[in-house]
Amino acid sequence: MPFVHLHNHTQYSMLDGACRVDRMIKLAKKYEMPAVAITDHGNLFGVVDFYKTARAAGIKPIIGIEAYIVNGDIESESSKNESRYHIILLAQNEQGYKNLVKLSSISYIKGFYYKPRISKTLLQQYNEGLICLSACIKGEIPSLILNERINQAREVALWYKDLFKDRFFMELQDHNLEPEKAVMPRLIDLAKELDIPMVLTNDCHYLHQSDYEAHDILLCIQTGKLLNDPGRLHYSTNQLYFKSPEEMKELFPEVPEAYANTLKIAEMIDLTLHYDKFLLPNIETPPEFKTMGEYLKHLCYEGAKIKYPEMNETIKQRIDYELEVIDRMGFSGYFLVVKDIIDNARKQNVPVGPGRGSAAGSIIAYLLNITLVDPIKYGLVFERFLNPDRISMPDIDIDFCAQKRGQVIDYIVQRYGRESVTQIITFSTLGAKSVIKDVARVLSVPASEANAITKTIPGNVKSLDDAYKQYPEFATLIDSNDLYRSIFKHSKVLEGLVRQTGVHAAGVVIAPGDLTDYVPLACSSQKDEEKVILVQYEGKWLNDLKLLKMDILGLKNLTVIQKTIDLVKQSQNIDIDINLISLDDKKVYTLLGKGETDGVFQFESDGMRKYLMELKPNKIEDLIAMVALYRPGPMQFIDSYIARKHGREKVVFDHPLMENTLKETYGVTVYQEQVMQIAREMGGFTGGEADSLRKAIGKKSSELMQKYYEKFIQGAKINNVPETVSEKIWQDWLHFAEYAFNKSHATCYALIAYQTAYLKTYYPVEYMAALLSLEDDPSGIPGKIEVCKKMGIKIIPPNINRSDSEFRVHNKEVQFGLRAIKNLGEAAMRAIIESRDQGGPYTGIFNFCSRLDSSSVNKTILESLIASGAMDELEGTRAQKWAVIEQALQFSSNEQRDRKKGQSTIFDFLDEEDDNSNYYPPLPNVEPWGYLYQLEKEKEVLGFYLSGHPLYEYRSLIKHITNADSNTGKSNNNGELYLAGIITNISKKKDSRGNQIAFVEFEDLAGKFEVSLFNKDYLQYSKIISPGKVFFITGTKSTFNGNDDAMLRILPNSLIPFDALANELRGEIKVHINDKQVKKGCLTDLGERISRCDGKFKLITTIQKEDVNSYQLESRKLFFPGEGLLNWLEKEKIDFQIRLVTNGKST
Repeated sequence: MPFVHLHNHTQYSMLDGACRVDRMIKLAKKYEMPAVAITDHGNLFGVVDFYKTARAAGIKPIIGIEAYIVNGDIESESSKNESRYHIILLAQNEQGYKNLVKLSSISYIKGFYYKPRISKTLLQQYNEGLICLSACIKGEIPSLILNERINQAREVALWYKDLFKDRFFMELQDHNLEPEKAVMPRLIDLAKELDIPMVLTNDCHYLHQSDYEAHDILLCIQTGKLLNDPGRLHYSTNQLYFKSPEEMKELFPEVPEAYANTLKIAEMIDLTLHYDKFLLPNIETPPEFKTMGEYLKHLCYEGAKIKYPEMNETIKQRIDYELEVIDRMGFSGYFLVVKDIIDNARKQNVPVGPGRGSAAGSIIAYLLNITLVDPIKYGLVFERFLNPDRISMPDIDIDFCAQKRGQVIDYIVQRYGRESVTQIITFSTLGAKSVIKDVARVLSVPASEANAITKTIPGNVKSLDDAYKQYPEFATLIDSNDLYRSIFKHSKVLEGLVRQTGVHAAGVVIAPGDLTDYVPLACSSQKDEEKVILVQYEGKWLNDLKLLKMDILGLKNLTVIQKTIDLVKQSQNIDIDINLISLDDKKVYTLLGKGETDGVFQFESDGMRKYLMELKPNKIEDLIAMVALYRPGPMQFIDSYIARKHGREKVVFDHPLMENTLKETYGVTVYQEQVMQIAREMGGFTGGEADSLRKAIGKKSSELMQKYYEKFIQGAKINNVPETVSEKIWQDWLHFAEYAFNKSHATCYALIAYQTAYLKTYYPVEYMAALLSLEDDPSGIPGKIEVCKKMGIKIIPPNINRSDSEFRVHNKEVQFGLRAIKNLGEAAMRAIIESRDQGGPYTGIFNFCSRLDSSSVNKTILESLIASGAMDELEGTRAQKWAVIEQALQFSSNEQRDRKKGQSTIFDFLDEEDDNSNYYPPLPNVEPWGYLYQLEKEKEVLGFYLSGHPLYEYRSLIKHITNADSNTGKSNNNGELYLAGIITNISKKKDSRGNQIAFVEFEDLAGKFEVSLFNKDYLQYSKIISPGKVFFITGTKSTFNGNDDAMLRILPNSLIPFDALANELRGEIKVHINDKQVKKGCLTDLGERISRCDGKFKLITTIQKEDVNSYQLESRKLFFPGEGLLNWLEKEKIDFQIRLVTNGKST
């Protein structure tokens, strides 16, 4: 007789269950089980995954839960002290499933206390259609028996029997645990006494007995313990596995009906999840329209009067075609919902993107102002968005201003109801690399060793098994010792299990009523975060359940655009409608063609900059193509696209029928839509078939591809296309699938990119101020300030009497924002600005502190303001103000205390016109900060040097002994590079062999670069490198950069500290002195100066007299051309050249 496992914990019993759904179903199939259950701890997270996987395998899915139940009211404080028991609930039918959904939702929303809890009162309300099992040893009845409370156990058993009738079963388990040995015989007796049927289960937490230790490790991952910790959570048995029917039959042979009842319960269950209709929210339409379809048509034709004032038949046919498809598929309401949300966002002045993804292919979306891209003009395809042959929920993703995205979600909640709107859960899993690290930690393996293992696993590997088979370095390392083999063995068992839940960054679900009528809800349980209600099912399953899911995305670039527009209005009183700008502006394309794209959406990277400079774009279509092509797969075609555009390469088409589709991209296939169009025009495909073909090629579905291959070849033959040509096109498409891109999405993002380039072209100061204000990462500000300098935009340092919280524009200059100063929170900035607005400029540090409450400004904030230079305008040096911080705060505290007591201070008696500065304590006489110390303090609070740079004192020397910097070095692919920089960070690690290595980050006057120290380099230089130290570096450019890495990386030949240059650096300096300079005494001065500079440089002096030929002198004295000497030569306008000798070679 078959056996059915009814008590199983999948990966959704987080960090406790190790029965991965796919593997469990596969094992159930192997054991010829007709059905299997999912009963995770307190949740229904895995239900859809389990249900679909089981049905696909021909196994009946039994949906259940191991709930936590208490006797009292879950919302009362007293219930928190009650015992929390386990209970198994299985959905017998659709009503049972709905009740499970209700119970699980309530357990989180109202009953969560360490665990999601239900009560017996709730069970009385929602028991219909549920089968109940008494659970494991932690169930209430077994627990009472174990505690010798047999009468109470009898009462509880009768309560469940009375509630569930023949749907209640006593659960028998034997995992060779002592408590079970004591309880089970008495449980059997009680079941017989009360005539309650029994059922045999195993509390399955893992699939195979050999997985016991891996599961033990999983519990350690959950609790943060080590395997050798004696006090850790531990299951004292290795029997919690998915046993075979034969193994289960050996348990409780004296109660054979318990085994048989597993099949009986499975047969009692008759549940199919019915999500047949699209669950769209209720939408009100004006009374004059009978249906939502009629109203949608009315809105579209009203929109068409504006978008297409001279509508032709082609446009009308496209509108009517899309409307017919949308109405037939039942999606009119969907478009009305999306329009409503976007309209309201614009009404609230929330910037909305022009579109995103395939939705831009719909003319209906364009007419409703859901998208702002004309699909007719850009040749975008409707079927790429909505395939009429395949009914599935549309997916319109929308970009909103990142800062105001919350307003959009608030409106959705207000408009459709709190009970109908919620966010979506996400699951982070133990991936190939992370599981290795977790298992290694539990086994007390040092992190450096674990990192060495994971470094041999490529980032794109699908599984550890694949990594072992495909990558010999990983396999060799794993096989090198028993410990690594053990890590690998356990990691394979745990790979793919769920580690924790999260909140989808953008996803929102909208239901036609109470969400718990359709799906279970949970609460996020992240520490220190506001509780968020979530759908328990992952986003990828919600489309299958036909629920309306929308991605309300925050795009920072929309915020940058709006911020720029606001700043332009403030500084120049000009109103800009970014959606009405010309897309043919030559100045904008000139900026892009010059590669001046710092801060320009999509086009910032060095690689993209390089291609734009070669492309010289002059139309929006060029930008669309670049957005699509600049990705790892298709980059090989960028050169062809550019060469064909400029006539250096002939434009060719495999067949004339392709010309209409490919001429805009010069014969290069760039977009998925082009494949679809060719399939229609050459192969005779319908729009729906063309989209299905696109998906089949992308997913490499061999069965579908064969079907469409034959159709395409036959269709092409009908159109007189030779089979050799159609075959070549098909093969090209198979390759094209590796990199095909959605033209609709590329068009939308190219439009945003153009808008940002437009603002940078015409309003550069405001644009850069916006970028600086919205930079979340302090380390990103220095780079943007360098860009400002290159653009000739002056940055005014922070100033408490002028700066606002954000960067602002003043007289075509950017005023530094207080927000960019470390340690200044919102409260401090608000207090500083409000007091300044009300009481005028601050006059000194004592005046500043006396006007601000100590709760707003403390010692840390004062230190940051002084160090950043924001208080430079006030009396005294930075050192003087720093010296009186404590005194100023105490002075302020005393004064505020006196005022709170109602006592007058001397300042209260002064007239407003009186100068009260004499009444503040004087500043002490202290030594001003040194230049380098001041710069270091600036960097501490700003993240960069603002008033200068440590390298400035070596500026002339650096100019003459280097041949590259962090910026120019990136384009130098040959020859030795000479650079100078100050160390900003040192990252020390170990390589796969355990050898110490270091990555040293340097900063120069152009940006940052990195020097890698491996093997002998590490041994040679590790003791002399330290942050803040300036070095001269010779080396070659590393090939490790990748095609889009902004950081220059160097493999060094030598690292020389600047204070050791005189002893280490060799070379010669050639000086050319004319007669006038000789008469001035420059030759004598030169001799004196080199006599004071010992080193290893040779001086060759050429003297040009007016009346005789020039002659040359060579000094016997070796010296070093230091900063002082070079500055003097430049001041006297004496020509000179420096030549270095490195590694025996001169340069």
